[in-house]
Amino acid sequence: MAHNGDNEAQSPELSEPIEARAVGGTEYSWCKAVPIGTGVTVLGLLLSKPPEITILQNALHNLQNSHPILRSKIHLDPSTQTFQFLTPASSNVQVQQFDLASTARIVQAQSNGDDDPFHTLLEDQLNDKTWCDYAPRNLDVLYASVYTLAHDRVAVFLRLHTAACDRAAAVALLRELLHLFSGAGTAEIGEEKVSLAIEDLIPEGKMHKPFWARGLDVLGYSFNALRFSNLNFVDAASLRRSRIVRLQLNAEETKNLLAVSYQLNPLLFSNIFVLV
Repeated sequence: MAHNGDNEAQSPELSEPIEARAVGGTEYSWCKAVPIGTGVTVLGLLLSKPPEITILQNALHNLQNSHPILRSKIHLDPSTQTFQFLTPASSNVQVQQFDLASTARIVQAQSNGDDDPFHTLLEDQLNDKTWCDYAPRNLDVLYASVYTLAHDRVAVFLRLHTAACDRAAAVALLRELLHLFSGAGTAEIGEEKVSLAIEDLIPEGKMHKPFWARGLDVLGYSFNALRFSNLNFVDAASLRRSRIVRLQLNAEETKNLLAVSYQLNPLLFSNIFVLV
């Protein structure tokens, strides 16, 4: 998850020496995807009592020091349309705090009144346009926010650029964050020294896996064949407009979906155990 670049670089926004490397192919795809609506990873914690901000700040600084990519900034060279990770020597994240009144205004503006405030704030975080335009400044890959809810509840959100932390890495990141909280923000988690892009971390000869690729294609074709006409959307006439699609299937609906998938392509089930 972390990296250190091999080359020293200097940015107009960063007065200290930084390390830089070009993004890899997968990272480049996420950099291009963010402005059009995806590529944002959000971790949300709903707490029964307010956390000590200093402990949270220490925990985040420890995470950034252990995983340098989390303290990086994404730089776009407009002349070549290429991206770089610029990694300063020290951590830089600042926790943005919202009191009860500020949180209530955000929830009221984003919700139609009958939604869980935590889910409303989660949507707001996912829909945030932090990385909609990289130029002309360098943008952090990690942002932290604390919202004060009613009934002594507090929501803590980490918003990350997926080029630096995807969904799988976010699970490990959450575990480390909780471990740091238990140690008052100062627990030791070690430091990574990875300077390569994702593709360069795969051993030579292991990048091409036609069997796995075929299994993924079979799964994708089967579900794509169902189209969206089979999904029943409730409350479609609501005034609320969310850019996030939710779909929840109960046991019977899941059974029917798998049955239709099997009829469309029996080969799906010969590969499903491999995919899982």
